Formats: sequence, C-alpha cells, structure tokens
Amino acid sequence: MERSGDIKTPLCRIAFAGSLFKPRSQIEGGVEKYGCTLIFEKSGDNSVLHNAVKEVLIAQWGEKGLERAKAGLIKSPFLDGNGKEARNKKTGELHPGFGPDVFFLRVQSVRPPMVRYRSEHIPATEEEVYSGCYGKAILNAFAWTNEKNGDGISFGIQFFQKLKDGDRLGGGGSTNVSAWMETVPDEGNAPESTRGGAGAGGLFGN
Repeated sequence: MERSGDIKTPLCRIAFAGSLFKPRSQIEGGVEKYGCTLIFEKSGDNSVLHNAVKEVLIAQWGEKGLERAKAGLIKSPFLDGNGKEARNKKTGELHPGFGPDVFFLRVQSVRPPMVRYRSEHIPATEEEVYSGCYGKAILNAFAWTNEKNGDGISFGIQFFQKLKDGDRLGGGGSTNVSAWMETVPDEGNAPESTRGGAGAGGLFGN
C-alpha cells in the first residue's frame, strides 16, 4: 500500500497523550499500538496534511481515487471536531478541546514514537507531554484496505515535540501553585526521625 514521505505538521494540540508512552488496543484482543489525537484549527494553513493525503490517494487509486474520496467512498483521516467521533459515546458530549472550529487526526504507530520537549537527546516524560499541550509532529499518510471498513487513508506518527503548555484536557488540570501555597512558619530543626530525605512515604466528502 502507498505511503507518503515524512511531513511536519502545523502547530497542533495533543489529546489522549498517554498512548504515546503506553500502547493500547482499540478493540479487545487487537494489536496494541502507540498513538494520540492531534487537534488542528480549521482556520490555519493545513495544506501540508491535505497534500500528503492527495499524494497517497493518486498513487494508490489514480485520479479516480480523488473522485471516490469526494464521494465519501474512501475513509478520510480528517475528523470533524464537532462530529460524532469527537463525542463521548455514552453521553454524547464533546470531549474537552474539541468543537466546531477544529478538526483532528488519530495517529498511530506500532513502534514507540520519539517524544521530545527541550532537548533532542532526552526523551520527554508523560508529565511534560500531556493532553492539552501544543507541539508539532512528524507524520506520514498511508493507504489501507480491509473487508470490514473498505478503503481509507490514515496517518502514522514518528515524532512529537512539545512546544508550549496549555490547559490540561480530560481532568487533573494544571495547578497554579502560587495561588494555593501558604506560608509555613519555621518551627526549628526537623525531628531526628524525619531526616534522611525519605519524606512521608518516599479532501473528502461528508
């Protein structure tokens, strides 16, 4: 199946970031994969993503691939931020960070992608790269086909770099330490029993 070259995305917001560090299966007993969801502003320049998909469409299915995609006969990787895929299946409510002004990609990899923050040599941690922060990813588009879902195009992820912080998505939000800290009076030396550092417990149709 055809695959595009590597591309760098525009600035995006990451959701479901935990799967970048620990693989998960979409279905019980299925293949575990790494991945995340990348959220993009519809108003931004997202041509690099659309061009990669167009390249794969033509390479895999010829010019008729474009017609089939426009007719909704090839599954699109671009998901509407206000659509059914953006909603909680049980409540119908939008997941945090989604809405009518954004679209998103679900990206995956069988191998663990490289995740970085400030250093190109030191892997970023889950605390640093969390759902809600912003960055850029290295992706490639690829074609697929199967009996259940027909033909489609998806994106694989090789690399994600966090570039700036954002409000956390999905609970456990960032705490403003300065707003909550209280002054603790100095009551002299700590008891001998607490010394030692262990602390209290150590292009498509609709």
